[in-house]
Amino acid sequence: MLGLLYCLYRAATLFAAWKPAAAVVWATDYTDAERRDDFWGMGTLRGWRLTDGDNQRLIEETVHYQDEDGERHVAEIKRYVRAGWRPDGVHRIWYDSADPDRATAFGPGYWLMIAVALTFALVTVMNAAIKVHA
Repeated sequence: MLGLLYCLYRAATLFAAWKPAAAVVWATDYTDAERRDDFWGMGTLRGWRLTDGDNQRLIEETVHYQDEDGERHVAEIKRYVRAGWRPDGVHRIWYDSADPDRATAFGPGYWLMIAVALTFALVTVMNAAIKVHA
């Protein structure tokens, strides 16, 4: 329940006070050697991490972007990419309009999808609990 509320809060704050921008990737921690290793299904260079999913990797990137006033900013962001494939060099990020140096790759759509999944799981568990007690 708290996770659902956090997801809704995060989506609402991103819609209210954050702005989207196109970001250019300047550096990434996902090397070509790791990418090739993931592509061929070995995964021995980095190993498995809890943050990685099936066919996806959580990577960290240094991105450059412009706010709506035209000022350039640099931020370190984390995002999921398809394991084994070269990440895009340009993608959308969301930056805080009050502090444009704060940015994230997880926009409101991401948080709303997580909230929907948590709602479905919560309803399923509550429905099962009601059937057990009935």
